[in-house]
Amino acid sequence: MPTQISWPSRRTNLKPLPRLERLQDGRALMGDALRAASGAQGLREFVAIVPPGTGGVRDYAEILNRHIPGRLLAPTRETPLADYGRGPIALNFSGYGYHRRGIPSWLVERLVQLRGNGAQIGIFFHELFASGPPWRSAFWLQPMQRRIAADLGNLASYWLSNCNATAQWLRENCAPAPHRVLPVYSNVGEPGTRAGARAGKIVVFGGPSIRSQVYTRLDASFWRWVMEEGLAVHDIGPPIRSAEYDRLRESERIHAHGSLPGELVSRHLEQARFGLLCYPPHVVAKSGVFAAYCAHGVCPVLLADDYATHDGLMAGRHYAAGFAALAAPGLDHDAIGAAAFDWYQPHRVDAHVQAFRDLMRACA
Repeated sequence: MPTQISWPSRRTNLKPLPRLERLQDGRALMGDALRAASGAQGLREFVAIVPPGTGGVRDYAEILNRHIPGRLLAPTRETPLADYGRGPIALNFSGYGYHRRGIPSWLVERLVQLRGNGAQIGIFFHELFASGPPWRSAFWLQPMQRRIAADLGNLASYWLSNCNATAQWLRENCAPAPHRVLPVYSNVGEPGTRAGARAGKIVVFGGPSIRSQVYTRLDASFWRWVMEEGLAVHDIGPPIRSAEYDRLRESERIHAHGSLPGELVSRHLEQARFGLLCYPPHVVAKSGVFAAYCAHGVCPVLLADDYATHDGLMAGRHYAAGFAALAAPGLDHDAIGAAAFDWYQPHRVDAHVQAFRDLMRACA
C-alpha cells in the first residue's frame, strides 16, 4: 500500500515505497532519511524526546528506537540545550509526562530554541490536552494546555497523531505541516498470524488506573455470567491499591499475575477470548492496551458511554460494545477478534517506522 503524507490543504502521494517485511531493514531505511534530513552537513544523531519515568509513551519510543539509529532523551527544565544534540528531533508529547499539571511551557521554549538553530522537529502527539467537569483541575487548566499543544503544532516540521480526533484539532488550530494519522502499535508484541484456538480466558491488562476503571464497571451479573460460561478473568499489571481489588483476589474471582514481561503478556493474549478495557471509542486508537488486544486477535470489549464509529472501528464488528453485547446470544467473539486483528495490520510497528522515514525526507 502506498505511503501517504497528509497536508491540511491537500494530500500528496509520494512514490510507493517497499513494505518493511523485516523490522531490521528499518534501520538502514531510516538512515537514508536521516542523511537526507541532515543535508550537506552529513549524518547527525537522531534524538527521540520522551517523558521521564515509565509508561506507554516511553514504551512506544523505545520500540521505535530499536529500528531508528539514535538515542532517547528524557529532559527536564534543567537539561542543557547541548544535550539535545544538533540533528533531527522527534518529540513524543503527552503534557502530563513533562509537567505535573500538563503545562510544560519550558518544553515549548526549548523547542523554539532548537528550531531557531535549524533543527528538524517532528512531534508524535500521544495526547493533546485533558478535559473534565468544573470541579476537576483539568477543566481550568485546559486553556493553557490547548495553547501549548497549538504552539507545539506550529513549531513542528511534521507531526503524527494516533487518532482522527487529535488530527482534526491540529489541522484546525495549527499551521499546515506534513502529517500522518496512525493508531498506536502494541507494546507487547505483534504475532504474524492470529491464533485460532482460544481458551476460556478474559484478560484485563494495563496500568492500575486503567484496570481499576474496568472493575468499577463490572457488576454481579458479569461475574455470574463468567461462572455460568466457565470462563476465568486474568488480571495482568501492577497491583491496584483498593479494597475491592483485594476482595477480588481473595475470592479468586480473578487470577492476578502482576506485572509480566512483554513476551508473557503476549502469550496470555494469544490464548484469550476477550480483553476488557474502559475507554471512549473516539480516542481508543491511542490506547496501547487496545492495540495489544487487536494485535493478538483478542475480541476487545469496550466499556464506554457511547459506541459511535471512529477511526474505522465499528461496535459489533471490531469490538463488543459493553457487557450487554458480550453476554448477548449469538456474539461471534472469534469473528470480532479476526476483524480487530485485520484493522490493526496497517499500523504495525513497521508502518510507523516507514511514516517517520517519509516525513523526515519530505521535510529535509
